[in-house]
Amino acid sequence: MFARVKRFKNKDGSVREYLFIVENKWVNGKVRQRTVANLGRLDNILEGDRIDKLIESIAKYAKRQQIIDACKDIDALFSKGYGPVVVFRKIWQKLKLDKLFYKYLSETEKEVDLVEAIFALVCNRLMAPSSKRGAHRWKEEVYEPLWDKYQLHHFYRALDFLQDNKERLEKEIFDNTRDIFNSKVDIVMFDTTTISFWGDSDKNSLAAYGYAKNKRFDLKQVVIGLIMDRDGVPLGHEVWPGNTSDKKAFKEVIDKIRKKFSVGKVILVCDRGMVSEEIISYLEENGYEYVLGIKMRSLSKIRKEILLRDEGFEKLSRNIYIKEMKEADVYREEQIRLKKGKEKDIKEYQESPKGKRRWVVYLNKLVEKEDQAKREYFQKIIERKIEFSTAKEWIIKNGYKKYVIIKDMEIELNRKRIEEDELYDGKWVLISNSALPAKNLVFSYKSLSQIERHFRDLKSELEIGPIYHYIERRIRAHVFVCFLALQIKVYLTRKLKEIDEELSYTEIIRKVEEIKAVRFRVKEKEIIMRTELPEGAHLAFKAAGCAIPPKILHTGEENLVPTSTR
Repeated sequence: MFARVKRFKNKDGSVREYLFIVENKWVNGKVRQRTVANLGRLDNILEGDRIDKLIESIAKYAKRQQIIDACKDIDALFSKGYGPVVVFRKIWQKLKLDKLFYKYLSETEKEVDLVEAIFALVCNRLMAPSSKRGAHRWKEEVYEPLWDKYQLHHFYRALDFLQDNKERLEKEIFDNTRDIFNSKVDIVMFDTTTISFWGDSDKNSLAAYGYAKNKRFDLKQVVIGLIMDRDGVPLGHEVWPGNTSDKKAFKEVIDKIRKKFSVGKVILVCDRGMVSEEIISYLEENGYEYVLGIKMRSLSKIRKEILLRDEGFEKLSRNIYIKEMKEADVYREEQIRLKKGKEKDIKEYQESPKGKRRWVVYLNKLVEKEDQAKREYFQKIIERKIEFSTAKEWIIKNGYKKYVIIKDMEIELNRKRIEEDELYDGKWVLISNSALPAKNLVFSYKSLSQIERHFRDLKSELEIGPIYHYIERRIRAHVFVCFLALQIKVYLTRKLKEIDEELSYTEIIRKVEEIKAVRFRVKEKEIIMRTELPEGAHLAFKAAGCAIPPKILHTGEENLVPTSTR
């Protein structure tokens, strides 16, 4: 329906106008107009405020107008993130990080609460990773009244506080972690990763060119090591210059675990890149037990044949087989095949620390089939390249050169080399001096995959790099903040799994991120309310062990509700 003016001519030629309410109707395939009401002469209706009163009296029956009238005294002033900070703060307190940091802050003359600034930086890592300058802007998008006082320089002071107290803090965090996570630190795993460095790298000694695990060889980098228990709980971290080798890093960590963390007897587990005879001997001389991955291709030809041959495997589970051999037996067979070594020398070797080592070979039948198929496909590619390329191209491009034979500028497939690769299909090799059953050694080594997941978290969800700081202590403190964020993530993940093994940290946190704090002005009064909880979001509060926040967060300055309950 709509209003329409109709005009009529008087006998004297003047025009009179009437206001009608009409509606369109579809009649016999044509639009017809029907008069609903005649409101009278237009000039009479427009006198005074008659038309306004008429509209006002009709408007009260309109649903949209009812909403407009109800909201005319309400203004929405902001909507800010709220839910995750509540959850993360409770875990921060559960891990006793607040009490620990306040303990050391009380020894300083700092007037600003740098502990709360550190917590803000940790939340930024978990929610919207950014630079410290970005974190300063980001805090304006989060409802946490305790953060309103912080300026950018406070965040840098917080980093300095972390680094100044790193050694003491790290030791107590390690002890707290063991107690809170109920960790049995009898198996310690270690691995490293590299983080690219962007910025003025000439101003610090950490940034250096080295072997870049992210393949960014054009950028300087730092090396980060992560220490973890058998259950995947982060226990500690280290930062080294970018040109530090894995072997050197591992040796430093070995000493740190015993001296700094006062850990007794442990079994050290690490991947193939850190293993050398020097490292193994160092472990044995200092009384450490170990489970180490070995690069199969680094073994001598005879040892590969002895360890990787098909005989001796026992089924561990579906498609998984393992084989254990004593180093003494491997050495004896090796010496016999080499036709050297007297029985006296062999016996002396067997009684040495080297002779007491154990080899465990792991075989996955499914991976074995996949490797075989890849090798056959790979062989076809090389044969095709040989057919359509020259020997000169093979000399320059050495990607596949080890699989061809070049003689008198003629090239042919090195079938013997490809056949040798069949030995490696679906297998990997461990060396250990531990008395644990072979299957336990395998499970311990496979747990290293959890470190890889943590590194992925650091690089993706927590965005530890690239690093933009150029002062060394700030780089180390930045990594420390990321380590604290990782601990919170691991704690919440574990607690969610205790509720339901199928629960995903990422999915639940996305739900919690939908919880906002919204500020309204109702006439002269302001009120802050949280939005309703999406389905499943309550599980995060349950896992963290905290109550769901009240619906009304603020009704006046006197009852402003921060996320802190401290």
